[in-house]
Amino acid sequence: MLKTLFFILGTGFLLTALSILSISEAAVIAVDYGTNWFKVGLVKPGIPLDIVLNRDSKRKTPSVITIRGEERIYGTDAVNLGARFPFNTYFSLKQIIGRLADDKYVQAYQSIFPNKIIPDPLRGTVLFQHNETTVFSIEELLAMQLSYARELAEATAHESIKDVVITVPPYYNQFERQAILDAANIAGLHVLSLINDETAVGLNYAITHFSSFTEEPQYHIFYDMGAGSTKASLISFKTVEIKDVGRFNKTVINMDVISIGYDKTLGGQEIDIRLRSYLAEQFDKTYEGKLKESIFKSPRAMTRLLKEANRVKQILSANTETVASLESLHEERDFRLTITRSELEAMIVDLVERVNGPIQDVLNNAKMTLPNVNSCVLVGGGVRVPVIQSKIKEIVGEDKIAQNVNGDEAAVLGAAFRGAGLSRQFKVKEIKIKDIASYPIKVDYESELKESEDGTMKNKIFRTILFDEYTSVGTRKIMSFKRTSDFNFSINYGNLNENILNDFGSTEIATAKVTGLSDIVKEHNDNGIEQPKVKVTLQLSDSGIVSVIDAIATIEHQTISDKIKTFFGVNNKSDEALKEVPFSDEEPAPSDNTSQSIPGENNTLTNDTEQIQKKTESIPLNLEVEYVGITPMGINEKDAAIRRLRAMDETDQRRRAREEVRNNLETFVYNMQDFLSDQIVIKVSTDKQRKELATKSSETSEWLYGEGEDASIESLRARLHDLRSLEKPIVYRRDEHTRRPEAVDTIKSAINNTREFVEKIKANTTIERYHTDEELDKLLNVCNKAEKWLDEKLIEQDKIEPHADPVLTTADIEKLLREIEREFIIVATKRPPKKKVTPPVTNDSENTNNVNNTDSDPKSTTTHVEETPAKHDEL
Repeated sequence: MLKTLFFILGTGFLLTALSILSISEAAVIAVDYGTNWFKVGLVKPGIPLDIVLNRDSKRKTPSVITIRGEERIYGTDAVNLGARFPFNTYFSLKQIIGRLADDKYVQAYQSIFPNKIIPDPLRGTVLFQHNETTVFSIEELLAMQLSYARELAEATAHESIKDVVITVPPYYNQFERQAILDAANIAGLHVLSLINDETAVGLNYAITHFSSFTEEPQYHIFYDMGAGSTKASLISFKTVEIKDVGRFNKTVINMDVISIGYDKTLGGQEIDIRLRSYLAEQFDKTYEGKLKESIFKSPRAMTRLLKEANRVKQILSANTETVASLESLHEERDFRLTITRSELEAMIVDLVERVNGPIQDVLNNAKMTLPNVNSCVLVGGGVRVPVIQSKIKEIVGEDKIAQNVNGDEAAVLGAAFRGAGLSRQFKVKEIKIKDIASYPIKVDYESELKESEDGTMKNKIFRTILFDEYTSVGTRKIMSFKRTSDFNFSINYGNLNENILNDFGSTEIATAKVTGLSDIVKEHNDNGIEQPKVKVTLQLSDSGIVSVIDAIATIEHQTISDKIKTFFGVNNKSDEALKEVPFSDEEPAPSDNTSQSIPGENNTLTNDTEQIQKKTESIPLNLEVEYVGITPMGINEKDAAIRRLRAMDETDQRRRAREEVRNNLETFVYNMQDFLSDQIVIKVSTDKQRKELATKSSETSEWLYGEGEDASIESLRARLHDLRSLEKPIVYRRDEHTRRPEAVDTIKSAINNTREFVEKIKANTTIERYHTDEELDKLLNVCNKAEKWLDEKLIEQDKIEPHADPVLTTADIEKLLREIEREFIIVATKRPPKKKVTPPVTNDSENTNNVNNTDSDPKSTTTHVEETPAKHDEL
């Protein structure tokens, strides 16, 4: 404030402009949640799309959570606690979310980690028995990590965040995807969309290579070996011209996912597990006959070994040899072993042979060969293992390996870009994405009861593929029937090959019950209706979730007058017949299951009635959908989980608040010795004041590490308040003593500059003056008054001791300075009066003649302004 006298006009304008431009818009985050790590992307107005740093200033966070009592620990701290509290630390939840507790993947998980798993009594899904009285659903544990991811983003964005895009493997089915959505809902997040991992990577590739695409399609394989699985997607990119604003066109990128391949158990963690087993065997062999029990029976030791195996693997990716070393690993015995890269490669020979599987699958499914592929983009930590990378190069050719993508962060950045587009709050480069579903979905439904040859009433079961494999997500399909009675149908995964079925789990998705149709038929039975047409709409969402939208009955009937007109030959022009398709997202067309025409009793009117303008009425039917297989979390379950997480959040907030106060108190006590020994502090305080503060500080230090170890936040705040109340007067006098000379120089400079400004105006004789003497004198009087006051206060200040409260404060100087500024602005911003302009005298007759000759004037021209499209800043 003290230095703004001659800059206040410009600064004020800048602040005004910024306030106008600061429009409140919500931020969006993306979470790339992996088996071992998760990354958070943030897009917000004013902040470039980037990765959110965690509290260790790292760009990725371990996907681990430890719960001790009411405290939750995340990330690296949780990993470190895992060895001490293996039963209360939860690793690699991504591998078993959305699965039944007796699933083979859950059994495999239990062979790696010691957590106790029990089945949910209602859903059969995974529950973790945390202790004797507490269980956590897997959705709750994932929700805690998603909530933590949001906290990190909010600390960067400085605002609350709701919208999120989450990456998932392309092989996730309905149940796994729904579990992710349930977890996000518990965390208080609104999922804009789930996005397949490689689709997100491909989107990031499209952003960073936007200018390299042409009308000729490019085909790229995105190969992603993560910790838990390996996926590959074949994606095409090309440019297309579409209509833009006005008469202009614009170029956009078409990004089409053509096919996918995967291996659910081929990943970096499998390498870690094999290396851990080898290390454990070597430990038992080293101490053979000296151990009470095998190291394999110690959850703590095996957890430590798994962490060490991962470290060794990373080192061997860059070196040919390293040492595994752990102190007091098991039964107070140390372990040290040299391992070579060749030894590690010998452990994973069969895994290396499986590397080709996902690549071959995407090519076979797309009916393409490698020569048609432009490049293979490698993603994920698993591809850094030299033998894995060499195998991929051998398969696709080294010249096709792309090195121009950030394999660690491409997915989360692509997902964040997707979130920016879906939020509709950002102008982004237009990339049209066509993503696909991984599995075909079928519908089973029953036909109307009909009399069979043996005289009994029977119906038929129809099974029809509703969404084919590789159907585009975001698609709607319509089932059409001609029925007169209520009916049921079921939605299931269908046509799955044996390899997929072996580890797929439940194939049943939902059953639906459509009612109200029988009542409609009965109600309109006397109105001459034809057999009602029923349309049931189903949707495969952008997140890959299939749902039933609605069921509508359409009836056509004639009034009595219509029939009379027809009988007498008065034919109405009919509407064009509505074509229907049993399963269509386009204009319906005739289907195989549509009932055939049956001759009616009134054959004489058949030809005439076909041309009658029929009245159509659409009536919504009752629709009850029950999810089967692995059901989503119920409303009551979800509400209970939300309440529990909120309670834990509040406990965390109270604990963090207490830790913050305690840290502030510790810092205060620690810094007190330096504060009291400062020469300026000694000058502006008395011996008694310093002694009192030193004594109080020493007492607080002893209390803090004794009785105050578990003190409440109120007690800690009271202690800190008492200390600060003693320190505050000293700090005030120190600051005044330090800042006063600069403040005095500033106001003196302002007074002198203002006087010079007035003198220049008064001395100006060449330009017409527009400032009055009264205005200039008023400004000088303010300066004179300020100068007199300052001189008097300086004399008074010199008479008192430095440890006394000052009589000349910087606050008083600033107040006086603002008075000078105010009067200065009035004078400096005064505008000169406008000069009177006398219009030239013109000849009226000449003007009249000129008006009529305008069109024939050879100098008259028409200017054409070329229209150009508006430009926008883009992400």
